[in-house]
Amino acid sequence: MMAKELQEWFPEAQISDQPVEKEGYLTLPLASQQWILLEEDGLSEREKQLISLLTQEEEAISSNPWYAYLVEGKRQAPQVFKKIQLVYCHLSYFQQENLSSWLEMMRTLFPNCQTVLQVGAQEYIFVLLQDKYTSVRRILSDTMEALEYDFGLRLSIMLGQVWSQTGHQALSDLIKAERDLFKTWWRQGHQGVHTFSQLYLWSMGERLVDLKAIKECLYQMILDQDQIQEIILSLWENSAVLTKTAQQLFLHRNSLQYKIDKWEELTGLQLKDLTDLTLCYQLILSDIL
Repeated sequence: MMAKELQEWFPEAQISDQPVEKEGYLTLPLASQQWILLEEDGLSEREKQLISLLTQEEEAISSNPWYAYLVEGKRQAPQVFKKIQLVYCHLSYFQQENLSSWLEMMRTLFPNCQTVLQVGAQEYIFVLLQDKYTSVRRILSDTMEALEYDFGLRLSIMLGQVWSQTGHQALSDLIKAERDLFKTWWRQGHQGVHTFSQLYLWSMGERLVDLKAIKECLYQMILDQDQIQEIILSLWENSAVLTKTAQQLFLHRNSLQYKIDKWEELTGLQLKDLTDLTLCYQLILSDIL
């Protein structure tokens, strides 16, 4: 449901970014992590019945066990996994009859797609199990233009981080931070396929999103991995040139490449990519100044 449409129907309604329990009011979830508050005394019986039906629809969406686990932070994971990655999609200018075909096509692009969550009227999350890591950024970059043309839509997509089920932060907190970042970005009219690191660096200038949970988790992951902090610093100093970095660290080039590949499998961050490297360098900056 869209807040703009409901406010046209109910001009006195209040919009909140958090669920609110208020006596005499009905609270109805909207798309994009918003809630609308409606005063019961101002509603007719027919309007109350309509709201009840809409609420049942939202409950049906949240009945997906992956939704409850990842988005709501409730229940246990539906299955055991080591690593997971979410791909966040927002659709605009789409035709409803093309939606199911687009969803099916997206599933075929991700062989490790476990489920698709609809979290808003135009917002979908593809849940990828990454126990055996598969990079998806090139897949989407190569097919984006064709997808938009074939299905008559416009897409805003963010590739989330790769997270472990047994990480340093509650997985639902990390997912919420990613969704907040993505939501802030597409609400400003941005489109295209972008990685988390690109939007993270964008958000540093905007100062609109609280990414503390993600920063703390990634920083701790850097500390936990052998030599990764030193590799990040050396790559930064040597403009991501592997030969110079290996010489500076007294590592064989193949050993350096192995550690970089392992870091990508763990986090989805490719240290030879300057955007991903900048994100990691920013995380350790306070340790080296």
